[in-house]
Amino acid sequence: EPESLAGAPSETSQSVFEAPAITHAAEARGEEGEVERDVDLFAQVDSLLKPVSATMLMVIGLVGILNAAPVSAGAFSNMMVYEEHEEDSTGTKLKGSLENAVMFVVLIVGVTTALFLLYKFRCTKIIYAWLILSVGMLLSTFGGLVGYLIISTYDLAMDYGTSTFFLWNFAMVGMRVVFWPAPAVIKQGYLVIVSVLLAWSLTKLPEWTTWTILVAVSIWDLIAVLTPRGPLKGLVEESQRRNEPIPGLVYEAEDVKLGLGDFVFYSVLIGRAALSDVTTVVVCFIAVLVGLGLTLLLLTVYQKALPALPISIALGMACYFTSSGLVTPMVNMLNKDCVFI
Repeated sequence: EPESLAGAPSETSQSVFEAPAITHAAEARGEEGEVERDVDLFAQVDSLLKPVSATMLMVIGLVGILNAAPVSAGAFSNMMVYEEHEEDSTGTKLKGSLENAVMFVVLIVGVTTALFLLYKFRCTKIIYAWLILSVGMLLSTFGGLVGYLIISTYDLAMDYGTSTFFLWNFAMVGMRVVFWPAPAVIKQGYLVIVSVLLAWSLTKLPEWTTWTILVAVSIWDLIAVLTPRGPLKGLVEESQRRNEPIPGLVYEAEDVKLGLGDFVFYSVLIGRAALSDVTTVVVCFIAVLVGLGLTLLLLTVYQKALPALPISIALGMACYFTSSGLVTPMVNMLNKDCVFI
C-alpha cells in the first residue's frame, strides 16, 4: 500500500453503484486457512450498526428538512424510462416502475461487469481514476446542492466565495481520505456522508419506482454474490487468487466489510418511510438493523461473502406496508375516538 499521497490509492471492495456484499476482511483478502470461529459477533454487529444507524438517521433528517424542496432525483430520474404521475392507474404505475427498475439494474450490471473486467486485466489505475472522479463529483454536486438547500431553507447568510471555498475543500479532503491512508474516523465519516448524499437523492424517485428498485437490487445482490458466475463472486475469487484487495468503496470495521451500496439502499428504504409517519419510520429502522444482524450471524456460520441487502430489505418492506397499511390507520382511528391502549 502507498506511503504517501503520491502513491496509488489504498482501500478496498466495491463501487458505490455496484451491487453490495458483506464479507470478513480475511476472506476478502484471500488469506489462507479457516477464519477463526470464535469471532466476537456482538462486536461485529455493534461496529456496523452504529455507522448504518448514523447514515439512516441523517437521511431521515435531510428528508424532514428538505422534503418541501422542489428537487428531482437528478441523474437518476434522467435514467428512468417512466415518469410516474399521481393520476396514473395502478397497472400503469406497476408496469412503468418495473421498466425503471430494469434500467437501474442494467446500470448496476454494466458497472459491475466493467469493474470486473478492468480488475481482471489489471487496469487498477483506471479503476481508481474512475472512483476518485465519481466521489469528487458526488461530494461537490450533491453536497453543494444539499448545502444550498439548507442555506436557502434557513435563510442563512453565505456568500458565493465562502461557500465555494468550503465546498472545494470538502470535496478535495473527501477524495484524499477515502482513497489514501488517513485516520479511520475521518475516512469512515466521509464514507457515511457519501452514502447519505446518494440515499437522499434516491428518495426523490417516485414511490412505486423506489420499491421496485429495492426489490430488483436485492435480487441482483443474490445473483451477483452467490451464483457460480456472479460478477462479485468472480471479483472476490480473483482477489483471492492474487492475494490483494479489490479497488472500490467499503466500510470496514472489526474484521467485516460492508459495501457502501448497502448503506445507500438501507437508507433509501428508511427515507421513503420518513415520508410516511413516525411509527413506520421506527419499525422500518428496527427491521433493517435486525436484518443486518441476521446477515452477520449467517456470515459467521458460512464464513464467505454474503449479500447484505435481501434480509434487511425484505424485513423493512414488510414492516413498511404492514405499518402504513394497517397499524397507522388503526392508531389514527383510535386517537380520533380518544381510545388509548
